[in-house]
Amino acid sequence: MPWNTEDRVKTLEFYFREGSVVAAQRAFRRELGRKRAPERRTILRWVGEFEEHGTAARQPTHTPRPRVPPSVVRAVKRLIQLRPRLSVRRLAARTGATRTTVHRIIRRQLRMFPYKLQLVQRLKRGDKAKRLHFCKWALPKWQRASFRGFLLMTDEAQFHTDGIVNKQNCRVWGEENPHATVEHEQQSPSVTVWCGVSAKGILGPYFFEEDGRAVSVTSIRYRRMLEDIVIPELHRLHIPLNKVWFQQDGATAHTARAVLDYLQEVFPGKVISKGGSVQWPPRSPDLSLCDYFLWGHLKGQVYRKPVHSVRQLKNRIRAAVGAISETMLKDAVSALAVRIRECKRRRGGHMEHVVLHR
Repeated sequence: MPWNTEDRVKTLEFYFREGSVVAAQRAFRRELGRKRAPERRTILRWVGEFEEHGTAARQPTHTPRPRVPPSVVRAVKRLIQLRPRLSVRRLAARTGATRTTVHRIIRRQLRMFPYKLQLVQRLKRGDKAKRLHFCKWALPKWQRASFRGFLLMTDEAQFHTDGIVNKQNCRVWGEENPHATVEHEQQSPSVTVWCGVSAKGILGPYFFEEDGRAVSVTSIRYRRMLEDIVIPELHRLHIPLNKVWFQQDGATAHTARAVLDYLQEVFPGKVISKGGSVQWPPRSPDLSLCDYFLWGHLKGQVYRKPVHSVRQLKNRIRAAVGAISETMLKDAVSALAVRIRECKRRRGGHMEHVVLHR
């Protein structure tokens, strides 16, 4: 039961008047009309605090931390600037401060946060030049509404029922290593899904399957999907085909001659692909709306809860696509211009981090 300052004062008065804890408790109940009185250890603690501090007021339960000398803060900042990968333990050893102090300096005074190294695709010889060439071509185009409004970026991704866990992105905090594990099937059931993303909305999802079973993406199946699903859907949305810029990566099924011929027939001069009207740079998921936005968002939504069947997996993918708001899509599309400019600034190099909002 919480006791206020008035209760503390009265209890101390009764104690010093009556001369014992038991008598003070009786007086507390009798004179204040209370059913309960402070416990013996509580009264003795109050008496000890009163004798030590000369006041009945509640005393702070913690001692203030000693002030960190500015020289230590400057030393930590200088070491991080010179070697940003130094651990807190090494920083503490070099500055003579405790690890707790160093961690507090980094987080609260320097306002820094730890970031994981990002694994990116190794660029091969000539890739940077191709990426730079594409960015120089795309940046002026982006200024035109006829381009940024009708750019359709497409891709496929695989979703497993067990939700493949990337152990590099999962952490379990604890005082000791709990040796936590996650079980998954060696070859869990999966689906291959295609989507197209543009400022107008999202096309799909379309699942590559036959007789209810997932199948691999071949050039024949891919072209059939374009003919039977994508083009009719563009017509249904009243999107003029002659305005669409169709982008795809360099997957074998995408770049087969029959597929490219068909795309050039439907989108003449506006196919962004390996072998297309405009060359899509290889190994560039950081420039693809599907890769840097859509697939990560969908998997985050789909795998919030365990998936128990392929049917449930497909329903969740459809629901997640349908739940993407216009604002979210607008921000993702706007981020493409930021990424193109950043890639150009880096002369075609990788982008370690890019702000996804203007």
